[in-house]
Formats: sequence, structure tokens, C-alpha cells
Amino acid sequence: METKIVKVDPFGRDESLLIPCAEVLRRGGLVAFPTETVYGLGANALMPEAVSRIFEAKGRPQDNPLIVHVSRPEAVAPLVRDISKAAILVMEAFWPGPLTLLFARSDLVPPVVTAGLPTVAIRMPDHPVAQRLIDLAGVPVAAPSANLSGKPSPTTFEDTLKDLKGRVDIIVDGGPSGIGVESTVLDISGPVPKILRPGGLSLEDLRSVLGEVEVASGIPSQGPPPSPGMKYRHYAPKAPVFLVIGSPEEQAEALRLHAAKHLLAGKRVLILSSSENLPAYAALKENWPESLTVLELGPREDLARVASRLFSGLRHGDETGADVILSESFPEKGLGLAIQNRLERASGGRTIKPIAEPPHKSPARPEMNVLLVCTGNTCRSPMAEVLLREIGKAECPEIGLNVMSRGTAAAGGMPATQEAMRAVAERGLDLSEHKSRMVSEKDLSWADLVITMTKAHKRTLVERYPSYSGKVATLSEASGGAVGGDVSDPFGLGDPAYLRARDELEVGLRAVCERIRRVTSNRDGGKQDEDRSGK
Repeated sequence: METKIVKVDPFGRDESLLIPCAEVLRRGGLVAFPTETVYGLGANALMPEAVSRIFEAKGRPQDNPLIVHVSRPEAVAPLVRDISKAAILVMEAFWPGPLTLLFARSDLVPPVVTAGLPTVAIRMPDHPVAQRLIDLAGVPVAAPSANLSGKPSPTTFEDTLKDLKGRVDIIVDGGPSGIGVESTVLDISGPVPKILRPGGLSLEDLRSVLGEVEVASGIPSQGPPPSPGMKYRHYAPKAPVFLVIGSPEEQAEALRLHAAKHLLAGKRVLILSSSENLPAYAALKENWPESLTVLELGPREDLARVASRLFSGLRHGDETGADVILSESFPEKGLGLAIQNRLERASGGRTIKPIAEPPHKSPARPEMNVLLVCTGNTCRSPMAEVLLREIGKAECPEIGLNVMSRGTAAAGGMPATQEAMRAVAERGLDLSEHKSRMVSEKDLSWADLVITMTKAHKRTLVERYPSYSGKVATLSEASGGAVGGDVSDPFGLGDPAYLRARDELEVGLRAVCERIRRVTSNRDGGKQDEDRSGK
């Protein structure tokens, strides 16, 4: 399908350009257009075949109901069975605007619009282009967000075009959306009004008019959800999203460590940051300028700015090829309720908790579990294990390194080779109690970072355990190139080969610790760097 682009004045003054778009809507075509919340994908709500095309274009499940958009309050009556006093009250207070209301639907509304539910969701957008387009069409317009199903909603023409080019008849370019998150969905059918989906109108605003208002928790386990954006993983880019919780300071500390684990494993990371915490990620950015992107969403006290940048920030992960996205949390007040709702949906429940402070003890150290892997687990990886444990104590005492070693083809219970014992004994380290073990999925699950001696070891682990591939890096990768390539196997080559392997391991592991130290050194406002410099 060829998609026509129509660029209009954001204030809706290009009526001559909107008339043919309205005609396409009226006769059953698909038109994407801007609203004050996000871009919407519209079809004639009274034509079942037109509405069905929305689901096809988006790849949207048929049991996910749509919102019907009108341009005038009087257009609601034919679509519903009753308009309550509470509905009239909030319509007068907040329409046009980012508020969707649930009504008992009339027979005029096709079941495909509501996923077979007896209720229909209706709103009147507060955007000149949307209002004029719907008015000219002369029909109510069913319009979910104009993105492929599951992806972050588009707030710009450019993002809409990326998702829907070739899938719809027309995309209207009316400039960026202002609010940046979808409308609030309110159910006023019960004794207490209930927010089904937090959005662009705050809980506090609704309470100022209605008094008591609740926020729904959970969704029905069976059947269609009562509101769009509730049932399915939503607002999600390709990369997994992790939501960091806690105070702003705790979030910065936990996020830095979590980002470092992925960066050490050679992954590309996107951080969605508040303005206040940007300086906390400077050391990370300095160490990984090519692999790390830090995107400022806005100040914690300006949640309108955060909301307007949220979906474009999530989409930025796809644009930068991020392997993982780490986002801070924001206060759940005003628009913050909607922001947190969208982040929780995007993350699918993945959260990063603050680093716990044990009671009546010294402050907790952040911890990192490191698994070292070679072939037989009798020479390179056991030497690396005792070396990293010792280097970690000296080079990065501010982080707790938990270290163990395994082999990709190890015979269980074998001691370290005599040459390996002698090589580390020169450093005052003891391998006499070591027993070899085969690497397992449990080991990879335990580890934050898996360091292999060679590219072949990495390839073996990734092939065996693909779900853990994001944790695995060669020593060369984890050390930032301090080790030029593979650490050669010294087995059977005598003491000189073991000493060369030991020295190479020391160089690489010191570099790994230095990278860890540098990215965690500002957890106390840079004090540790000052202490090390003697200032």
C-alpha cells in the first residue's frame, strides 16, 4: 500500500488539506493523525470492516478494545445508552482533553470496536488538527495509538512513519504531540470512579472535581481488558527495559553498577536519566563513549517534560541498537502516575532494587558476581579466579567481587595443575584446594558477568545457553582491549607458558577492576577518587 503524507499547520488552519483526509476516513480508509497525547491511527468507528483494518495494520490483538474519538460533546449521545451526571461533570471540566470515559455502548457501535465488551471508551481530543479532521469526517473515529502493537506510542510524525508507512492510507504530519502519554481512562459506572489507565489527566485533577477516585490494580485474568493498554506487554522497544527503584541517589548507584555489568560484557546500553542524576553517569560515559548512551528525560519536578520525552526515549533504544535499556523511576504524583505506569509496562516487571544497607553494620557495598571460564578448569580459569579475588581486594575494595571458575569441558573434581599452583604461588596465592567443575546453567544464572579466556569459549557458552549471552564476554572485551586477544592454553607447555598466561591474566583482570572502580568511584560524590589521589 502506498501511504500518502499530508503536512498541515499544527493549528488546524489547513482545512483544504484535511478535507481529502476526512473523506478517506468517512469511506473506510486509515488515517494517522496527531492528538495532544500521542499520534492516533483512525478509522470510521461505525464501519466494522474499517475498524478491522486498524487491528491488521498495527498487528493488534482483536481482544484489545479501541477508543472512539469525537469532535463535539453532543456526538456522544448516539453512541451510548446513558450519560450520567458524573460523566457530564467531568466532560464539562476536562473536555476537550486527555480524558477517556467508559459508557454503556449503544447498538450503533460495532462490537469490533469494544472487543465485544458492553462498554465503549470515548474521548474528545484537545488538538486542532484532530478536532477539525474528525469534524470534517462527520463520523466518530476509532483511534488507538499509531504504532505497531507493543511498541512505544509515537509522539512525532517521524516515529509514526517508521511504524506505519505502507500500512495505512494517509499520515498527517501536524508536528509533535504535546503531552507525550496517552489519555487517562476513567470508569464512572461504579459507586467510586476508577482510573483504569493513568494518563495525561492526573488523579489529583479528577479528585478536585469528583472527590473520591480510585486507581485500578490488576486486570481480569480472562476476557478482554476493560481499557486499552492494560492486558498486553506494551510501550516496549526491542531491547529489554529495567526499571530502577528507590531514592534518586539509590537509583543512580544501583543503575551505575547494573550498567557496568552489561558494558563489561560488551553490550550497548541506554540510560534514561533524570536531569538531577546526569552527573552520576559521567564516569560510565567516559569509559564507554561508544557503547553507552545517556538520555535526559527531564527534571523530577517537571514531569510534563519527562512525559513528553518518555516514548521517544524508549524508541531511542531501537535507533541506537541498544542491547539493554535502564530507566530511572519518577515520583508518582501528577503525570508521574502515568509515567510510572508506562515504564512498568515497558519493563514487563523487570526492576532493579537499591543496594541494601544492612542494619547496625557499615554501609553495604555493591556486589558483582564474576564467573571465569576456560576449558578444563585446571589452569587458566582457576589462576584467574584467585588472581581476580586478590586484585579486587586491592584495586576496587568499594565493590564486593564474588568470584568462581568453571570449564566448558571439565572433568569434575580434578586439581589444578602443578604448574598453575606454582605460577600463582609466586604471588602468594594458593590453589591446593581447587577442584575442577563443569559450567552449568545455574552458574550462568548466578553470574553478573561471565569472562571467558577465548572467543571459542564464549561461542560455546552462547550456543549452549543463548538466554545468557548478554552476560558473556572474553577477557579481551571485558578489559577494554588490555589483553589483545585470546589467553592461550598453557597446558602441557611447561612453567614458562603458565607464567606468561598468569601475567596476561593479571594485566586483563587489573584492567577489569580498574574499569569497575572508575564507574563506581562517584557513589560517594567522588570522595573515593579524592582519597586515592591524596587530596
